[in-house]
Amino acid sequence: MFPKEKFLFPRPRKTSSDLKIAWYYPNTYTVGMAGLGYQLVFSLLDQDDDVQIFRGFTDMEEPGIKDCQLIGFTLSWELDYSNIIALLKKHDIPLSSRDRNENHPIVFGGGPVLTANPEPFSDIFDVVLLGDAEVAVPSFIAAYREAKKISDRKDQLISIANTDGIYVPALYKYEYESRESENDGGILSIAPLFDGIPDKPRKRIFTPPQDYVAHTQILSPDTAWGNMFLVEVVRSCPQECRFCLASYLTRPFRSTNVDSLIHAIETGLEHTNKIGLLGPSVTEHPRFDEIAERLKTRTDLSLSIASIRADTVSAKTLSVLKTLGQKSVTIAIESGSERLRAIMKKNLTEAEIINAVDMIEAAGLESIKFYGIAGLPHETQEDIEETVRLMTMLKKTHKRLRFVFGISSFVPKAQTPFQWYGRDKTCAKKLEYVRKNLAKIGIDVRPESHNWSDIQTLLSRGDRRLTPLIQAVAENSGNLGAWKKQMKETVGTPPVKDYYIYRNIPEDEILPWSHLQDEEKTQYLAKHRDAAASLSLQPAVI
Repeated sequence: MFPKEKFLFPRPRKTSSDLKIAWYYPNTYTVGMAGLGYQLVFSLLDQDDDVQIFRGFTDMEEPGIKDCQLIGFTLSWELDYSNIIALLKKHDIPLSSRDRNENHPIVFGGGPVLTANPEPFSDIFDVVLLGDAEVAVPSFIAAYREAKKISDRKDQLISIANTDGIYVPALYKYEYESRESENDGGILSIAPLFDGIPDKPRKRIFTPPQDYVAHTQILSPDTAWGNMFLVEVVRSCPQECRFCLASYLTRPFRSTNVDSLIHAIETGLEHTNKIGLLGPSVTEHPRFDEIAERLKTRTDLSLSIASIRADTVSAKTLSVLKTLGQKSVTIAIESGSERLRAIMKKNLTEAEIINAVDMIEAAGLESIKFYGIAGLPHETQEDIEETVRLMTMLKKTHKRLRFVFGISSFVPKAQTPFQWYGRDKTCAKKLEYVRKNLAKIGIDVRPESHNWSDIQTLLSRGDRRLTPLIQAVAENSGNLGAWKKQMKETVGTPPVKDYYIYRNIPEDEILPWSHLQDEEKTQYLAKHRDAAASLSLQPAVI
């Protein structure tokens, strides 16, 4: 089915399997097989002697999926949900879990979008996996094996729901306030429908053994990265910037053992010379200089790394990256304003940014891609002007380097300290201000769509009342025009834009994902929210 693929590790021989599972990435093969998480779950399932697994994407799938008892999806990007709806319809599976019976497969999902807030999509999934795949997936398979001994589908799901790392949305009831019309207000309560169902499903956290490394299992030239062997260097981030889902959803911070990491890379080099190091910020690894030093003698290696932090990169590391073929690096500064970086807990000074750019130029690299965000909580126009000032100064003093500035508008993410803040309605103007002022000095500015960021916010902070809306959008092409039309026509929910997208949520309001976030974490996030608000009241340091 996928003839150009190379499996890097032996697959178990299976004469018979009692469980058939379809595992989908809701996008093209090129995008899906470039995802390390998708490959990781495939490997976890494939190594089970009693599981026969079939892969699927929007443009191709392995034969045999119609006979599967389980059909699963990973959701890494909110807007891929419409592809899930299309795939379910393709296989004649009812879109709502309520309409499925014993003749239909159980539909499960996982990934960062669903772990953070599955509620806008809750009607689609029978089961949602919460937390790290290495522990959540085996727990689910074990729970399903027990549950399938039960004939009734509802009783099967009740049985599965009592396993850590598993959430069965249909077993929980929401009650809403009624203001101008029925159920158009805030959430009054979220509670299990039956005794014995956990009030708060618990996310599973993986504690890796010393020799564990998450890495590519299947190489293919047809992925977004080509024949690149990907290796996870760190998981989560110790800085915990207050807007960042990767920091708070995957806590605690974990770094891969250096010897195990090098061994995995050496295994990858037996099949390809392209190695990619992954993590929210790979230079946060406490021994990254050692990793770079041990790789620099490999003349057969072409190295690519994800985003680095300006205050953790060293001249030695940059020299090694240059030797190994790296031409560009990516640095997320978020804002040129020292005040705003402190509010968001970026933990990065202007002097550290300047020093990093100096070292990058001295190392002989060709370009830097910067990331910025407009519309952050407590931002002022002066903060936006500070971004223009800093980037202008850097460009004037480093004319040899090519600068790319990717800028997005703030999207509040569930289970982060900024989850309570709504979007800035003036973001489009701020993005254009930055673009206009930086483009005229030769910086390649790449702003993200303000309108699509609105939609991401809707899905990030939404609740179950959005189900009819998102299904209607999916059935009407899923483009921006369909979103705008359906948001105007939707009834039976609060005002869509004002309530879900732009509103600051009161501190005492029940959040749609409150039952998936324990009280200790809620207090931790609130502490960071309040610390940011306190910093915003302090006078700027000139």
